[in-house]
Amino acid sequence: MNLKGKVILEQPLQQPEPEALRPRQQLEQNDFIALDETPEPMLADSLRPGRRHWLWWSGISLLLTLLLVHSALGLWQTWQDNRLLGAAWSLAIALLALAALGRLWRELRLLRTLDRVSRQQARAEQLLAEQGTGQARAFCEQLATRSGLEQTDAYQAWQKSLTGQEQDAEVLTLYSRQVLSVQDRQARARVLKWSGEAAVMVAASPLAAVDMLLVLWRNLKMIEDISQCYGIRLGGLSRLRLIRQVLHHMLYVGVSEAAIDAGMDLLGLELAGRLSARAGQGVGAGLLTARLGLQTMSLCRPVPWQGDEKKQLGGIRRALIDKVARLMTNSGQ
Repeated sequence: MNLKGKVILEQPLQQPEPEALRPRQQLEQNDFIALDETPEPMLADSLRPGRRHWLWWSGISLLLTLLLVHSALGLWQTWQDNRLLGAAWSLAIALLALAALGRLWRELRLLRTLDRVSRQQARAEQLLAEQGTGQARAFCEQLATRSGLEQTDAYQAWQKSLTGQEQDAEVLTLYSRQVLSVQDRQARARVLKWSGEAAVMVAASPLAAVDMLLVLWRNLKMIEDISQCYGIRLGGLSRLRLIRQVLHHMLYVGVSEAAIDAGMDLLGLELAGRLSARAGQGVGAGLLTARLGLQTMSLCRPVPWQGDEKKQLGGIRRALIDKVARLMTNSGQ
């Protein structure tokens, strides 16, 4: 009786081994192992570019530090050997350091001027969108003071035309059409001048490599010339930033605007192609220069184009085509 009771008591303690669940558990464990192992090489690959950049910057920083330490030790040794020679070297290094700091300060100041134009454009767009009153006049007066236009006849006429009842959008529109139009005419004349010269030089040049160099040179000079029309002086850093902004706007321009520009460009090439192949190449290079100039005007202008102001810029293309066609016709005759 005791043995039977013992057997009965011990039987519930024996649980059958879940053999049917083992393959499923093994499969799930393998899946988890595979999932844990696969991200490791992908994570390592994603960290490699950053690690490479970190190694480059660390190596350059260490090299510059070693050069500075080596120069300081050499200067100290020169002082120990010959005080007069050490003083001369110290004076030369101090003059170079002052010149470098002055140049850096000038570049940063000119870069801030270019950034200020971007802030002015953003502020003008905000005033145009809000449709408020009482803020645009002070903003335009500040623009005229910084641009040196407060003594011009156009600025005086703009002030007399204001009655105090206009909204901010109307004040900005009047300022853009009456005051900034003077700078716009100067900038358009510069665009036509540089694009026409580039077109004629490319049409007269027999070498493609020379054409590219000529167009690049004229475009850089044109960008600096247009920025001066709006009272913006460019340094090395500000020139690079403006060129990058111009190219960025040309690449990411709106679809409708790009279609209009492409249609005008193709029309110009078709008209120029009736003269000669070289004239077509010249007009193509001139149109590219003109587009760069128009984008530079848009970025240097403190108030965005409004209404039909930007449509009037298409006259530059027609004037450019007429100029190249006239010059090529005269040269052919």
